[in-house]
Amino acid sequence: MANRMSIIVLSLVLWMGLLISPKEGSAEWYADAYAGAVFTSNTDLTVTSSLGTTTTYQGLDIHNSWTAGGRGGYWLDKQKMDWLGFGLDVFFFHVKTPPGQQVGVVSGGGTSTQFAHWSLPAWGIGFDVLRLRLPLLRDDQFTHGRVQPYLAAGPAVFITYAGQNTFVQPTGQSSTDASVGAKVDAGVTVMVTKRIGAFAQYRFTHFTTELEYQNTTPALATEIFKTTYDTHHAIAGLSVRF
Repeated sequence: MANRMSIIVLSLVLWMGLLISPKEGSAEWYADAYAGAVFTSNTDLTVTSSLGTTTTYQGLDIHNSWTAGGRGGYWLDKQKMDWLGFGLDVFFFHVKTPPGQQVGVVSGGGTSTQFAHWSLPAWGIGFDVLRLRLPLLRDDQFTHGRVQPYLAAGPAVFITYAGQNTFVQPTGQSSTDASVGAKVDAGVTVMVTKRIGAFAQYRFTHFTTELEYQNTTPALATEIFKTTYDTHHAIAGLSVRF
């Protein structure tokens, strides 16, 4: 956990350095707000015990959910370089299984079927180290284009919290994890006025959580709950330029 947190802190420090305000007049700043739907692929939950045992809950069916967030940053302002930008993105979504779901459980004792409920609120902090746009339909009013298809990609820090999840984790415990994953965006912005635009985009996120618990059954042990999430986001929002 210490090494993971060191990576996260270092990433934050480096990115804040990149976001130091550019020279006056050399950037077009933006602030966006958005919301949308989230679709997460089925996944496996693997529980590794310090006693040397491993249990896998197979094919957790993740509910479709919602997402909301905001981002800010800047595009370079000079026309020959205004296709390049940088940004910071903060968003929330939820990965959870439907109550009463039955899943296959593989352990040292063989394969069985068990009820499982798994729920994780997730905060993402995305670092758009690569942000590209294609300025289309330029004119005197829309110097950076009225229509702007764009791509963005970079690492993201995902902070997840597991409260009491029925049938899976030890009773009366919760756990929080921070991990480094990835985020990729593809969308298009249409400028309604010189300062205000509307956008729609697709987002893909990938990250792995490792949540730690202390169990007393069958004996005192530390258990690591590990899950990988591949999530598709369909979002829309408003953009303000200044």
